[in-house]
Amino acid sequence: MTTATQTKLLKVPDKALEALTNGIQSILDSKDWGGFLNAIKQIHNYSFNNRLLIMFEQLKRGYSVSSFVAGKTKWNEKFNRQLKEGEFNKPIWILAPVLVDKRDENGNVIYKPDGEPFKVAIKFRGVRVYDQNQTHGDPIPEVNTEEIFTELTDEVSVNLWDSFVKFAIQRNIVVNAQASKEEMSGAYGRCWFQNEGRASKIEILDDMNLATKVSVMAHELAHALLHNRDEYLEHDSSSIKELEAESVAYLVCSYYNINLSNRSFQYIVHHNAASDDVVADLLRSGARIITAYEEIINKVDGFLGVV
Repeated sequence: MTTATQTKLLKVPDKALEALTNGIQSILDSKDWGGFLNAIKQIHNYSFNNRLLIMFEQLKRGYSVSSFVAGKTKWNEKFNRQLKEGEFNKPIWILAPVLVDKRDENGNVIYKPDGEPFKVAIKFRGVRVYDQNQTHGDPIPEVNTEEIFTELTDEVSVNLWDSFVKFAIQRNIVVNAQASKEEMSGAYGRCWFQNEGRASKIEILDDMNLATKVSVMAHELAHALLHNRDEYLEHDSSSIKELEAESVAYLVCSYYNINLSNRSFQYIVHHNAASDDVVADLLRSGARIITAYEEIINKVDGFLGVV
């Protein structure tokens, strides 16, 4: 017997899907994927889809894009702030999965080694959260936005580069950062994959400054994290795979205060209409981009000794 919890697919509520679709359409119309990434990274502790819903609603209401969004109880208990009069009925709606116990083909609950039942998501439900502008009370704690390399623009510390290389080596990826122009055939970087699909080698053009090498390394590491051999070999400069890799590089370099503002996303986000396929691709890509970005900076920060 196959249980409903094994076969039922998650469905995003129609209103939430409409909001996501409209928001993505605006990104496609403006061709400003870089600006979108800079905004979306400011919202923490939410899934990519929920970050989209929060950002679009904040902008619609004239708020600044920020991570200060929480449920009524959290505002009360953690920040000692209360909703302003009339704001309870003006929530920002986000999505939360409804979890149930996972069961085997006989209907028995499946347990983890620690004795807790495995949980599976069967659908989404709406959850109310509120922007800081909808609350009043104690001052909101200031966020430490100091970057570890705030003084850098087009120059970076060799320690940063070394930390990227250590991350690659940790994943059993050989790094050759001294590849010649003849070897690279016009490319700045490329990723090699073993037959079974895992990335095994990254090559980077030698004749570049260190900041550029870091940006190329971030791009190729994104390919290594997100794609397999066939996907990499089949992609081109306008494919969704290139969007994913370049977006990860954009976020990573921004985090380390390397300015990529002149790097254009227009040749990647080249669609002028949000067809169902484009919307689905960008929604899937967004989650993958954020996951790879956070994995890279967390590992690199670890090698740099950043707590």
